[in-house]
Amino acid sequence: MSIKPPALKAGDTIGVFAPSSYVEKADIEKSTAILEKRGFKVFIHPQTYEREHQSAGSHLQKSLAFQGLWQRKDINAIWAAGGGNRCTHLLETINFNRLTSAPKTLIGFSDVTSLLNAIYAHSDIITFHGPVFKNLHKYKQLDHLLELLGGKNVSYPVSDENILQEGCAEGELVGGNLSIFQYLPQTLPNEFYKDKILFLEDCNEDLSRIDRMFLHLKRLGVLGDIKALALGEFTDLQETGRPFGYSLEDIISEHIEGLDIPVLHNLPFGHGENLYTMPIGAGAKIDTKAKQFTLI
Repeated sequence: MSIKPPALKAGDTIGVFAPSSYVEKADIEKSTAILEKRGFKVFIHPQTYEREHQSAGSHLQKSLAFQGLWQRKDINAIWAAGGGNRCTHLLETINFNRLTSAPKTLIGFSDVTSLLNAIYAHSDIITFHGPVFKNLHKYKQLDHLLELLGGKNVSYPVSDENILQEGCAEGELVGGNLSIFQYLPQTLPNEFYKDKILFLEDCNEDLSRIDRMFLHLKRLGVLGDIKALALGEFTDLQETGRPFGYSLEDIISEHIEGLDIPVLHNLPFGHGENLYTMPIGAGAKIDTKAKQFTLI
């Protein structure tokens, strides 16, 4: 059974740390002001502003910051300051068993995909694939996000154009950034993806690499073990060599051939302007006939 962290409410304190690449202080300050106007308190961990090459400090600094925030009783939620690179290194340093004693809300996306899914896979605690903290001051779906963090079951917009394959399915959500998620089925325990609704998005990738990533998931058996596939926005895709020729829809259609599951694509989450928050580990239902994608 998934463990739902306590609902977030005005007056709660949000702790911020940087699990991936370094961030700019100006962005953090602007986003802090946005949340403070909504009635939240914000604590910026000193590690947030560390720099080591492109990274926000060392693996040890990041791990100590994350686990320290999680163990603090005065911190109600933890928000990843940004994405980028090197969050996956943290998985080797975290004592996941200690997290279950005090479940907390964790929010982030992109490179943070590894940490979000790892916490769910190891502890059953629901995490939230949503905007990184540095982007909150320009985030358009904040009301939807705060409703979700506040404990409400929300829905996601679906139209005829989003339906690639018909069907109805229920299951817990797992997923995130495709280029990160592709490594997790062989890294995380308990076949955490099995019988789940898998959601994926990506950006700045060659179409040929997207093709290889989906093929990898297919050969691992992941695509054959899920109940539904929900694809978000794949923005700024590239062709840096000889023209690949196959479109994103061509690639997806080839790799879902023979799968009797509902498939949605171009949903409003990803690295563009749209990023509706998905709770990893929460139950959801997709019904293409009713054009519904809702939490249950």
